[in-house]
Amino acid sequence: MHANLGSDVDLDELDALVSDELITGQRTADARGHWPASVGRKQSSAAAAERQANPSSTVSWRSVRNSAPLIIGDIVSLAASGLLAQTIVWLAASRGVGHWGLAGLGMLPVLFAYWLGGLYSGIGVHPVVELRQILQFNTIALGAAAIGALFVPLMPIWCVAAWLISIVLVPLTRGMIRSWCARQSWWGHPILMIGSGQQAPAAIDVLLRTPSSGLRPILFTDPSGGCQSCAVPVENDAASVEKIIIQEAIRYAVVWLPDLPYGQLPEVMDRYNQLIPHMLIASDSSAFPSLWGTSRNCGQLAGMELRNGQMLAPLRFVKRSVDLTIATISLLLGSPILLAIALLVKLGSSGPVFYGHTRIGVKGRGFSAWKFRTMYNDGDHLFHTHLQSDPDALAEWQRDQKLREDPRVTPIGRFLRKWSLDELPQIWNVLKGDMSIVGPRPIVKAEAARYGDTFRLYASVKPGITGLWQVSGRNDTTYDERVRMDAYYIRNWSPWFDLYILIKTLVVLICRTGAY
Repeated sequence: MHANLGSDVDLDELDALVSDELITGQRTADARGHWPASVGRKQSSAAAAERQANPSSTVSWRSVRNSAPLIIGDIVSLAASGLLAQTIVWLAASRGVGHWGLAGLGMLPVLFAYWLGGLYSGIGVHPVVELRQILQFNTIALGAAAIGALFVPLMPIWCVAAWLISIVLVPLTRGMIRSWCARQSWWGHPILMIGSGQQAPAAIDVLLRTPSSGLRPILFTDPSGGCQSCAVPVENDAASVEKIIIQEAIRYAVVWLPDLPYGQLPEVMDRYNQLIPHMLIASDSSAFPSLWGTSRNCGQLAGMELRNGQMLAPLRFVKRSVDLTIATISLLLGSPILLAIALLVKLGSSGPVFYGHTRIGVKGRGFSAWKFRTMYNDGDHLFHTHLQSDPDALAEWQRDQKLREDPRVTPIGRFLRKWSLDELPQIWNVLKGDMSIVGPRPIVKAEAARYGDTFRLYASVKPGITGLWQVSGRNDTTYDERVRMDAYYIRNWSPWFDLYILIKTLVVLICRTGAY
């Protein structure tokens, strides 16, 4: 529904509309967050009157309501980590470290570090940044405990076990809780969107499509007065907006003003800074690193330092070390699986076990990326015949360079692709240095043109066995989305991003999403 609210808006009606639909949760929005058809009807303004009479209690209750699920999840996962670590110690040494109850409670002081680090704000925290903070806090806390109790029998072992369990269990629990909360109408903070220009409605749509950010837009205002309608109510009268901010106890605002003259920006910011304590200055940062920026001040000059981790030798060393470690362990432990798959491929159809295809590597150099063969020997003939007889398949191939029903794929190959087992031989490519464990997906020469100006960025890094595309829908995404994901990964790369993708890879493999 598009709403256009003039300066003579009935504020009681708007307040009840906002509170009943998005804050108190009496009705839920649809999947895109649009307003139900009934929002135009007159609603009771009792909730509005109550909030206006005691706005501080509204804000406090809202903060508690948004933080409580994450706090409860952290308590459960940290206590479980301590108890599981105690179990491991008991199995290894036939006795535990102190009382079992204390083993569970021993992890809970980490919650204080989470709170100090802002992990309970629930607002706009990228999962990679959240993962880094959790690992840092857990490592410092348990590392200090292990050193302090170095001479206490079995205590260092408990600390190591608790650390290993918690760095997996806490992020996974948080991810599930945040995903559940994002589907609840009562969770999140109502926000004011301050925008201008033709892209302003699109910015609203982005927020509506990402409820896990905790930002729920309920009102839009355009200081220039250009935007008159979008997916949430619009109010361009400054006095009315101020009254709504107070009535709804709005504490967060997102500012998107790409078309506003620079000289007018301070005026807008000063006006709303007196009413809203949290202001998020948004921009289309797809062309810039956005995860690891740091604000810097040089006299009267202020700006953001954007770090390119790919150019930092210590981080490149970490990435290569992780690649070699994972590839070596995988090759040693996975040898029986590799041999079994090779036998199935050989018995399933005639032809070689492995298939090497030239892909584009770092600096645009070609290399042979190895896979288990998943297609028939005469696959090309079957493929072209299928495209000539099926226009829909031809259109799908031209659009995505993929087919859901590919006639070239053998039954064994379909199973291997479903579980991404066909790519295991690329461990050899990682050991050789042609590929990385995590990176953009390998492409062929014919695909380079579809990357356009982004190809230079793509060719600056090694392709990976897994990557952001593989854990973000994979074959369920469009080709343009794949290109954007590759570019986003490269611009925002860090060892933490790789770790996040590795964890999500395990989840995707278990759920078998997006592969065919």
